[in-house]
Amino acid sequence: MSIIVENLSISFIKDTLVSELNFKIKNGEVAIIIGESGAGKSSLLNVIAGLKKPDSGSIHLNGKLICDSISSLDPHKRNIGYVFQDFALFPHINAEKNIRFSENSNSKKFFDKYLTELKLKKHINKMPHELSGGQQQRVAIARALMMSPELLILDEPFSNLDKETAIDAQNLIKEYIELFNIPCLIVTHDTDQINSFKISNTIKI
Repeated sequence: MSIIVENLSISFIKDTLVSELNFKIKNGEVAIIIGESGAGKSSLLNVIAGLKKPDSGSIHLNGKLICDSISSLDPHKRNIGYVFQDFALFPHINAEKNIRFSENSNSKKFFDKYLTELKLKKHINKMPHELSGGQQQRVAIARALMMSPELLILDEPFSNLDKETAIDAQNLIKEYIELFNIPCLIVTHDTDQINSFKISNTIKI
């Protein structure tokens, strides 16, 4: 499995955010995206996830074209686990239903493990507004893993977690990446937050 981005350009209104970006992340690898605030890091993840269209370039995931200047595969068909910076939990359902939203036959057996590793067992019946920022972030991580994704993209995924909880979450994500041999792409403003990972590539935008 791998993701290949070729000559990708992204703009917002009249401003070019990303220009002719190229990178490849192989199966089992973790790469980070760094750049100044407003440089287009989150926009890049949104393009990869299918929530935004690029101006030009292409993206292949596991040999399948998911996006170019002509066509774009629907987000729900890309099988990408996305942890948003603002969590993007569904406000009308509780934590358990949020986590199980994209559950499938392959992920059901991991539900209790994710709850335990992310310290969420006491919070599964709470609504999103009843959760702290850190708890919401952990629910978002669990939800992304429960969809059995072919690619994980994480936007500042540990920013609301204390050091111990962040390490636990990183260890769980590392275990998933190794077990299912998928690539992972992380946006971060602080590389010290993710020093549990072995970083294969740093993408500067």
